[in-house]
Amino acid sequence: MAKQLLNAGSDVINKGIVSVEQQLRVERFLTYEAALMDEHEYDRWMALWTGDDITYWVPCNSDDQDPNTGVAVIYDDRPRLLERMMRLKDKAAHAYRPRARLIRNVSGVVPLSATKEELEVVSSFSLGEIRTGTENIWFGKCHYVLVDTSEGFRIRWKKVLLLNNDEAMPNLTFLV
Repeated sequence: MAKQLLNAGSDVINKGIVSVEQQLRVERFLTYEAALMDEHEYDRWMALWTGDDITYWVPCNSDDQDPNTGVAVIYDDRPRLLERMMRLKDKAAHAYRPRARLIRNVSGVVPLSATKEELEVVSSFSLGEIRTGTENIWFGKCHYVLVDTSEGFRIRWKKVLLLNNDEAMPNLTFLV
């Protein structure tokens, strides 16, 4: 993916993949999505997803490992993602209490390809987490397939590439 990003360069917009207005819409959408995750607004975050054929994937050990044959931190379709949301919202789920305090920055938003229906985009993030006296800083990239609907963008596919996905990590009690 790094080669793809380097080849895309900063002149992606100039090559006509997206207009400046579309770029701004994408950046605002990804910033909004990050704010919903940081505020634990799970129902509103789920509303950003489209249809039943969705994927939320956080690879483990390798950015390109096949999730059907290898280990993944998260590999959810809609039913599994809804199940994850129920656990995160459950006040009796002590493993998720107290909720982590989160703040993330989204940057480096680069459209990779576009059709009338879909937009493929990558972005970088840094995420600060504080929970039960422990501070963690997470870094990574997100790879999205977005659908442009009459209600705005919706997520069809999201892959979160944690920089430390090959290291031991604590239980993720929040969305990345």
